[in-house]
Amino acid sequence: MKMRYILLAACCLPLPGTVYSEPLPLAPGLRQLFFDDYIIESSSGFTRTVHQPLKYPANPVLVREHPWEGNRVQVYGTLLYDPAERLFKAWYMNIPKSAREKITVQGQRRPGHATLLSYATSRDGIHWDKPVLNLVDFEGSTENNMIAPDLYNPEGFSVLHEPHDPNPERRYKAFYWDHGFGPLMMYEGLEIYGEGERDGIHVAFSPDGIHWRPYEGNPVMKYGSDTGQVVLFDPALEKYVAFGRFGAGGRKVARSESSDFIHWSTPELVLAPDERDGPNTQFYGISIDLYEGVYVGMLWMFYIESKSVGRIDMQLCHSRDGRHWVRDPERRVFIPNGPPGSWDFGDMRGACRSVILEDRILIYYAGSQAPHGRGSELGLGMDIGFATLRRDGWVSLDAGEGEATLVTKPFAHPGGELHINAEADTGWVKAEILDEDGKILLSSRALSENTLDSPLDLGSEGLAALRDKTVRLNLAAKNARVYSFWFGE
Repeated sequence: MKMRYILLAACCLPLPGTVYSEPLPLAPGLRQLFFDDYIIESSSGFTRTVHQPLKYPANPVLVREHPWEGNRVQVYGTLLYDPAERLFKAWYMNIPKSAREKITVQGQRRPGHATLLSYATSRDGIHWDKPVLNLVDFEGSTENNMIAPDLYNPEGFSVLHEPHDPNPERRYKAFYWDHGFGPLMMYEGLEIYGEGERDGIHVAFSPDGIHWRPYEGNPVMKYGSDTGQVVLFDPALEKYVAFGRFGAGGRKVARSESSDFIHWSTPELVLAPDERDGPNTQFYGISIDLYEGVYVGMLWMFYIESKSVGRIDMQLCHSRDGRHWVRDPERRVFIPNGPPGSWDFGDMRGACRSVILEDRILIYYAGSQAPHGRGSELGLGMDIGFATLRRDGWVSLDAGEGEATLVTKPFAHPGGELHINAEADTGWVKAEILDEDGKILLSSRALSENTLDSPLDLGSEGLAALRDKTVRLNLAAKNARVYSFWFGE
């Protein structure tokens, strides 16, 4: 399903307070996508389309198999692809049983709804292995794939892999909420985990993603965040940036940043439901990618039916700075619930980030047949599946039978060829390089193919002469869909 709107619709206006420098800086190899009009000065005939990802037909792919994950296999965690090992890696939350039952972990008798942490790997992102790691004692045996025995009830285990960190013990970093360190307490006739002094946002470090050492000064922030967390590194800020409920004042989204992954700024509220969402809508959480310089968010939309019961689906949003976010004013669904009886009919919650490959984007999420708040009552747990977009496939500019054109704002030419990601096999796309006054300097031939990455031939000598010069780009298309462009070798 596609969601279309006219290119200059209200949701595409510049962010409040944004001032664009002239000329715009374009980094070599950085793809320019069309979430908004950041790069566009004028256009005619294009329609902006938001693309829903295609769910894998054999979902779910990472499922409950063992007693320690009998209730839920859930991505309050991270999935990533390690190109050096050619391996997909997953850190996921496993819940053994309901709160009415008891379990024994590390020799301690505990309520069964403990939020524990497991590790899995895959060669293709579909078929998953759960290695026996012998790290955590569950019911008297360490023959399981659970990790991080020094963590208690971690939720939202957001992992960053930084293989070039000079400290080999910190090449994997995790940001998460750990809680329940206080005495057990009674709630509605059930024994549950009580609050303790060590509750809050924690961080941990690992040399291999399996053996984790919590920071001795945890918690790094004294806030709760009963949801997934997101942590990423923003090279423009040269800082780590985290998102979650911590300090947001309920089911909303807050932001914090850090230079060293240990000392974090006071959280600031950056996303909250508004009047268009309605009074019974909350943001249960968010998944965020820093994708080609743009923060791309998938909000987990919680539609409350009564008390804490309701369905959850996902909506797309984006930001140029992680603070000011733009949402579709029509509030259209990005990833919908499945049909009645399907594994994701009632509840959906995403991994902290997507897996970005050369040719596609994999969006992993946990789903349940039951709506939020009724899973235990109905005896329905959660499993993990995924949906796929083509590379850069979040949003496209679409041209129909008539020729569509756009002219960019002035930018400093970064050097290299002009590359295009487009579906033009039933039409064409072509380009011109203009000077600041609109005079044509270089023209390409029309491209007629479905391509993830094709250079438009503008003449290498002419392009080389324009390096660092202020120019504009004029893109024209007919019966085509344009996802992105960039300059590079």
